[in-house]
Amino acid sequence: MMATQEEIEAARRTIEYLRDQHAKDVRKLVDLLQSGAMKGKAADKLIEDCKGWEAAYKSVFSRALALVESTPVRPDTGKSATEPSWPGQPPISPPGGLRR
Repeated sequence: MMATQEEIEAARRTIEYLRDQHAKDVRKLVDLLQSGAMKGKAADKLIEDCKGWEAAYKSVFSRALALVESTPVRPDTGKSATEPSWPGQPPISPPGGLRR
């Protein structure tokens, strides 16, 4: 697959945003549990599960970023962002009588 530099940068920004948001959400959950919102063995197990989940997803986001960075860049063809970027794909028509 080849993409323009703009498409690659947009994908990278999206992945970084999702990675950061996920890390914040998991961190908030762990902090909530550690502050005593839930107690006992179940809470300890959930905290460990969250930490494992966090580590696994860090790996997923790292691999996704590496894949995006390794995507070959194709020259920008001057098409607008709404036009399909792959050959042979028909344009998407707006629903019921709407015009572009």
